[in-house]
This record gives sequence, C-alpha cells and structure tokens, in this order.
Amino acid sequence: MKYEKNVDLTSLNTLNIQSIAEYFYEVYDVSQLIEALSFARANNLGVQILGGGSNVILPSVVSGVVIRMAIAGRELKPINSSIADFIVGAGEDWHEFVLYTLQQGYPGLENLSLIPGTVGAAPVQNIGAYGVEVKDMLTEVTVIDVESDGLEQYTLQNEQLDFEYRNSLLKKNPGKYVITSATFRLDKHAPLKTTYGDIAERLVDTEISALTVSNAVIAARKSKLPDVLDIPNAGSFFKNPIVSHDKLQQLKIKHPKVISYKVDESSYKLAAGWLIQEAGWKGYRNEKVGVHAKQALVLVNHNHGVSEDILGLAKKISVSVESMFGVALEIEPVVI
Repeated sequence: MKYEKNVDLTSLNTLNIQSIAEYFYEVYDVSQLIEALSFARANNLGVQILGGGSNVILPSVVSGVVIRMAIAGRELKPINSSIADFIVGAGEDWHEFVLYTLQQGYPGLENLSLIPGTVGAAPVQNIGAYGVEVKDMLTEVTVIDVESDGLEQYTLQNEQLDFEYRNSLLKKNPGKYVITSATFRLDKHAPLKTTYGDIAERLVDTEISALTVSNAVIAARKSKLPDVLDIPNAGSFFKNPIVSHDKLQQLKIKHPKVISYKVDESSYKLAAGWLIQEAGWKGYRNEKVGVHAKQALVLVNHNHGVSEDILGLAKKISVSVESMFGVALEIEPVVI
C-alpha cells in the first residue's frame, strides 16, 4: 500500500470545493487503516478521515494525511425470530445500507433514507430526519483510538457515545477516534413513525409499510434538497436551534408563524430553514455561492466557491437571523 501526494479532493466532497490533500490513502480494511495511521504518526503528520464528503468544508490544502474510508461489509446476525444486529463497515454507503435493511424485512431506518454519506460518518453527527436519529438504533461502534500507543481497536457502546442533537462523543473529540464498523439492532415489528413533517401527507391513500415510508422520505427530500450532481451542496447546513418555552412565547408575539417542534416540557426546536427564509436569504446568490431557491437551509456552491466563500455567507446569514430573532444558528458540517 502506497500513499499518493497532492491529490485533488474536489470530486470527493459534495460542496465541490477545490482542495488538495498533501498525502492521501484510500483504505479497504483495518490493516490498511493502521498502516496509514502509522505513516502519519511516523512522520508527525495530522490525519483527516474522509467518508462520502457530504458533511465537510475543506480548505484549499489539507495538510498531513487524508484517509478515505472505504471499509465495506454487511453482516446480518439474528438475535431471535424478530430482532437482528446489522454489523456494517464504515465505508458502506448509508442510503444503500438503509435500503438493504428494508429488503431484509427490518424497519427502523426508513426515515433516514437518502441521507448522503457513509455508515461510519452517521454516528459522529448523530444524523437524523423525520423524528428518527441514528442513536435510536445504534448499539455500538468499533473504533481505533488514534492517540493510543498501539493504535488499539475496541468497541464503544451506545451509552458511552454521549449522543446529543447532531452531536456525539466522536464529534466532540475530533481526531481521536476512527470508526471501522457500526452495529445497528433492528426489530421486524418496530412501529413506523409517519407523523413528522410532510410524511403523513405523502402516505395518504397508500398502504403503509417501512418501504412506502422510505419512498415518502425519499420523495420529500428530493422535493426540497438539490441533487449534489446538479448543484454542489452539503445538505442541511444549519442545525435547528433549540430554545426554551419562554423564548418561544416571546418569538410568537412578534412572529406568530414561527415553526417549532416540542423536544420536551421545557424546550422546543425551531425550523432553521424558516428563520433563514424570513430573514430574506432564500434564493440569494452572489458570484460564487448562495442559498437554494427551494430550501433556505441549504447553501450551494454554484461557481467554484472555496471554503471562505461558504463560511462567509454562513456568517452573514447567522448574524442576520440573530439580529431578527435573537436566535443563534450553528452550522452542521465539520470545518477542516
């Protein structure tokens, strides 16, 4: 196995940001991953793991070693007649894995259909959509501790991963852990979640099953989010902010149409896309980057913008929303 030097990463990130990796490895098994990590350590180089490139903002040059995760594999391990564990390589495509679980007759992940990226990236971000989060089905991940003396591989259980909304122990400790596989426990008799967002409307006059829910989610996402092959983007760019009950009531006085979802008795999630739209950014474009015309939550790179262009626009949007609503926005993608 040999590294490559000065590799163009433009086609390996969905924002299509022009970026060069100083050193580059593509790894297909754990031994190759350890070899790449050992090379970085021996040469005192930093390490950046790249999966599907759907949730990162890359600089023009990534110093050190970029490791593209391509570890594949799917194992279905029955626990009993209705429950099974799915043990999946970190480099597997997330959406293809979701479809695979449905083909095997196991619901649970259908609300997370068509989310771009790899299986290994999903727990880091605790990806979620339509009332479901990865943490709900994930039982454990196998990781390599990059900071350990022998690059040890071990297992972290769900309860050790400190999951929060779009966050986890893995994201809070960037550069420490590399996921090699993830295990999901699914139940053939798990109830379907069909009331979140516009999914219920899309299921009217349809026989409801995990597959039809998946199809409704796919249709909903396609109607709102641009295909990265048509226009480069990183999907939802901002997290939905969480506010207190009192803050929501204050907002409703000035903005009675504010969109919110109850999280618990004292907190509510606001629709970041609505806030951005009301602040006047929906459909905005400058000479390089902009905001999608159909979904204000999505920033697009329509003319070879670089990370500074994307982050500069995100900053302007955040300042504008905070000035108008008194609510701070936080971006979802990882800034390298």
